[in-house]
Order: sequence, then C-alpha cells, then structure tokens
Amino acid sequence: MKQKFIEKMIVAEKNKEQANYPTFGQFAVEWLAAKQRTIKPSTYQGYAQQINKNLIPQFGKTPLNLLARKEIQEYLFSFSDQGKNRTAQKLKILLTSMFDVIAEDYPKLVNPMRKIVLNPYEIKKGSAFSKDEEKKFIDFCKKNPHYQGNDAVLILMFTGMRIGELKTARFCGEYITCISEKTRKGKKEVIRKIPVSPMLQRIRNLIDFEKAVSTNIHCIRDALKRVFPNRHPHELRYTFITRAKECGCNPEAVMLWVGHEHDRDVRTSKVDRGYTTYSEEYLFAEIKKINYDYP
Repeated sequence: MKQKFIEKMIVAEKNKEQANYPTFGQFAVEWLAAKQRTIKPSTYQGYAQQINKNLIPQFGKTPLNLLARKEIQEYLFSFSDQGKNRTAQKLKILLTSMFDVIAEDYPKLVNPMRKIVLNPYEIKKGSAFSKDEEKKFIDFCKKNPHYQGNDAVLILMFTGMRIGELKTARFCGEYITCISEKTRKGKKEVIRKIPVSPMLQRIRNLIDFEKAVSTNIHCIRDALKRVFPNRHPHELRYTFITRAKECGCNPEAVMLWVGHEHDRDVRTSKVDRGYTTYSEEYLFAEIKKINYDYP
C-alpha cells in the first residue's frame, strides 16, 4: 500500500509539474511581444510571419516539455526536401533563439535545438550588372517612359540604396539623402548623403523623383524583370558599388554612400574609420570619378 501511495504521489507531482508548462503557441506570443520592443518593425514582421505561418500551426498546441528534437528535426527536413532550404534555415534560427530563452526559463527542459542539423545552405548573392546591361535598361526606359517602376530602378542602380531605403530618399540638388535601413532599433537614425554622380546626372531627365520614391517594392521588381527576368533588385546595389570601385573611388567613401560597415577592400579598422571625417568637397570629388562610356 505504501509503495502504491508513493507511486501515485510521484505521478501526481509529475502531472502537476507538466501542467505548469505553457504550450509553444503561448510562449511564442510572449516571445514575440518581448522581441517587438527591441527590434525594428520590419524585422518583427518577418519573425511574426514565420511563426504564425509555419511554427504555430505545427507546434502551437504542444506543451513545451513535450516538444521533441525528432519532431522538430523532421519538420525542418520537410522544407529541405521541398528545396526550401532558406525557409528551413530561417526557422532553425528562430527556434534556436526561442529555445535559448525557454532553457533559461525552464532549466529542467532539454534544449531540443542542440542536436538539430540541416544541409549546408549557400545564399545566392547575385552579381553586378555589366555596362552593356546598364545601357540596355536605360535604352528601354527611353523607349518606354510610361512603365511604372523605371524611375525607381534607375535611382537604385546609380545610388546603391537598398530597396527599403528608397521611400525615405530626398533629392537635395547635388546629392540624395536617405535613412539607412540597417540601423538597429533604439539607435539614432543614420542619414546618408549620396552625391549625384555624372552618370546619374546624365539620365536625370528619365527620372521622376517623386514618383520613384513612392513606388512599391513589387512594382520595382516587375520593372526590372521586364528587361531582365532573372535579375533581382539587390543586384542594382552591387552594380553601383562595383562601378564606383572600377572608377577608382576610395572604398571608404563608397562604404559611406551605401551604408556598409564591412568591406574586404577596406584595410582600415572600424575604429579608425570612426575617427575619419571626409569633407563634402572630397566626397564630391570622389563621386565625379563615376563617369564612363558604354560599349
């Protein structure tokens, strides 16, 4: 009798302990709410989309203590099997971050993400447009000025702005300003000044600036793919950076224009660059080097 009583007590204690664990869905809501206070809205939207679209439908009703490594592993592999390696990696990163917090809150739980593996995934970074491709798009814009999105593509190609920064762009005569998209939440906004290059000045008559900055992302993609179906908007940024370096611009100046913190062509440290303030005259002189002819 005593043994049975002890066994019942152990089971009851175990059930009580397990009942104290929230479901994955409940935890995900709390985790997202905390994250929202510390990350930018665009980053938050990306997290929320992945969690609400993929993770909660799959694991939402499962208590945290019943989420097994095998279950998570097989779910992530299901994306890899469909060729969705990027999605699998994103979900793994999200789950790892979430279970790091879970492990802190519930020390008795084994973190299932420690043994999760995925096939290596190489991000396709794209490449700069050639000068021939630049000319082809410019010629298309000249012949088809009525197409929406052309103005925006030209600005991105000749300033190196990120597509998400375009809506903040302002034309100020000799230069264009924009708010850097990569500023972390809580940090002061970084306003970049990109001098107008001779190449941009040459096609200025093709650009309606007000129309360009109000163009949505999908329209920009469509405009580019009318001429180059296999190209992507981020490759316009690579094009500006590449042309600037080919023309002999100081790589540190290029970093300032495009909002980069790292560049393998720059040998100075981030600290050294922090103590360097280039004059506007110098930066305007550098941008004037971006002047070339098409084949």
